[in-house]
Amino acid sequence: MRVRMLIWTPLGAAELQKAMHSRNVGPAALVPVQSGTVLLPSPATTLSEAAYMTNRVRKIGGGAALAVWNDDAALLYLFTTTLGRASMWGSREAILELSAQAKQSGPVGRFFDRSTAGLVNLREKDKWQQDAIDKLTALHPAASRKGALERIRDFDNGREAIPEFFRAAGLAEVAQVAELTGEGRADGVLESLQPPRAQRWPLALFLPLIALAGLVTVLLQLSMVVYYTLSALLVVLLVVLLVSLQRQLVRRKPINTVLPVIPVTQGAAPTD
Repeated sequence: MRVRMLIWTPLGAAELQKAMHSRNVGPAALVPVQSGTVLLPSPATTLSEAAYMTNRVRKIGGGAALAVWNDDAALLYLFTTTLGRASMWGSREAILELSAQAKQSGPVGRFFDRSTAGLVNLREKDKWQQDAIDKLTALHPAASRKGALERIRDFDNGREAIPEFFRAAGLAEVAQVAELTGEGRADGVLESLQPPRAQRWPLALFLPLIALAGLVTVLLQLSMVVYYTLSALLVVLLVVLLVSLQRQLVRRKPINTVLPVIPVTQGAAPTD
């Protein structure tokens, strides 16, 4: 089962696109809707990467929601602060499988998820549900509290949970984009986007270079001050290199290549 993701924010697409490009947030496709903008990350994006992107979009637009789903389960994170509040739909096993797929977890990650599976029970608590609605109305004051709360409480029903939630909340265009995305209509655009991760090869150089600096210090009988100075310079150089590689993801590429705006017409699929 393929995992789908989308991010919604109340900020308009044109303003958001410029802000994301200047702050090196992305890559993602932007879909303008009446209530703001829907972002569609690359299919290779992990849950942690999507959550990080959502939080940075929150800082730009004042709030954001991250939806993650497959055919059997769904997760919705509402970000009005740094930590998002999660709503979950589907059986416990289906949610754990969705989480593992979205995180791209290995055996250790799956074991950790199962060891914390009791968190799924939080969705049954009234306070947890009401807090989610409070976050929703903070993001979208016109949202229907009653309709959204009814959908949150129907947590055993994982199929179509994301479009149904947005529709119940009064965000019909966001629901439409979710449905079109679920049908794979935007895949051609999304598959051309990089996942939001920079190259990490400089990190692999750190320990060998530190060891080499130590060896040179010993062989040439240099002062330890020289070793510490060389080590500090290596750290600075590696940080500069990592930052430079990170900026190449978005800021140093054409804005319409890494953050394309995809219009959606009534009843139609996303198109260039």
